[in-house]
Amino acid sequence: MSKITQTLLILFIILLAGCNRPPPTQGNTPFPTFTPTNESEQPRPPTEQPWQLPEGDPIPLFPAGKKITLHKIEMINQLSGWSIAVSDIDIEHILRTEDGGYKWHDVTPPQPLADTGTKLTVNGAFWDEGTAWVSYNGSDFVWATKDGGVTWQAAPLDYETLSGSLFSVHDGNHAWMFQFLDAGMQKVYTALYRTSNGGISWEKLLDPYTDISIQAFDKTGAVFINPQDGWLTRDFRGVQPQVELNLTQDGGFTWEALYIPEPPSAPEIFSNPSCACGLYDPVLFSTLEGSVHLSCSCYEDDQQPEWDYLYRTNDGGETWEIWEAPDGDFTYINDQIIYALSRDIYRSEDGGESWQMVRTVNWDGQFSFIDRDTAWIVAINDEEYALVKTSNGCDSFIEIKPEVIASQSIR
Repeated sequence: MSKITQTLLILFIILLAGCNRPPPTQGNTPFPTFTPTNESEQPRPPTEQPWQLPEGDPIPLFPAGKKITLHKIEMINQLSGWSIAVSDIDIEHILRTEDGGYKWHDVTPPQPLADTGTKLTVNGAFWDEGTAWVSYNGSDFVWATKDGGVTWQAAPLDYETLSGSLFSVHDGNHAWMFQFLDAGMQKVYTALYRTSNGGISWEKLLDPYTDISIQAFDKTGAVFINPQDGWLTRDFRGVQPQVELNLTQDGGFTWEALYIPEPPSAPEIFSNPSCACGLYDPVLFSTLEGSVHLSCSCYEDDQQPEWDYLYRTNDGGETWEIWEAPDGDFTYINDQIIYALSRDIYRSEDGGESWQMVRTVNWDGQFSFIDRDTAWIVAINDEEYALVKTSNGCDSFIEIKPEVIASQSIR
């Protein structure tokens, strides 16, 4: 055998021995091992990029001493409350008070300024001293805070808010947002979302392009007695001959239409082509007990009289007690004490069966009651705004001059 043949044979034996050697243990492996897998088992890239807040400078906070105008107020107790306010430019801010409405911190979330002519108006819900949710027109996200506006967290929505929004809150974790996208021909395109974690995320329940249950007509109010059972009211504008209350028993995924009877004193008001009727101010005392406000405007002899009724049920809408009522927004202090609030202020102390005139004022108002006697009001007269307070059930009012103090928000 030649030397070349001997050398090749030796090399072959060495290579064969190396292939049969057991693999080294993990601790002694000098290099990382790699096990090939099928292409289908490889992790795939995410189908969506992580959501990020749109770029842009945030709404600047009011400096201390800035003159402001309150557009809406929501008081929590004698000292703490929230408001929506503007200054000399048409951008709405979120403010918070800790002294009964005299001094206000600007706690506006870092909403990016619009790069177009979009009007930065805001809708919100304010649960307690620390918890609030707000959504700006022109945005596809909603803000949440748990610390009184010191910090805010934004969560994405599927669509952009174009025509405002309506919030309904059950507790600090469970809230619903009806997002209005557009409107036309009696249709108000609405997406419905729900949060169960205080606003960290929002689940879309209804899509305007697939839902047919609640898309028509303006939504005027929504209330939930627990995370599953709720009522929704709408204004039917005289277009639909029936007036319906919408009920859900699955947290808002599906809605049932419950047609309410016409009031005994006006048995043909729903079918009267001169009348336009809607439901407002829903309230639930239990899963079976609740009230709604029926308001009808009827055009007669160049006049537009308004007819108002309070409907109350104890059996989930199977039967109703129906009482004539004053016009105005209904505010419930409890199941017995109710205010009807317009320029003529009325109060009922027997659940709406009878009403007493309290007084007449020469302004319109957005009221925030914390008990029977105490309320703060944004009073409006000829586009002039003022903040007033009553401590005696609207018998009299005092004016409060709101003052902006240094912000507590972290930007």
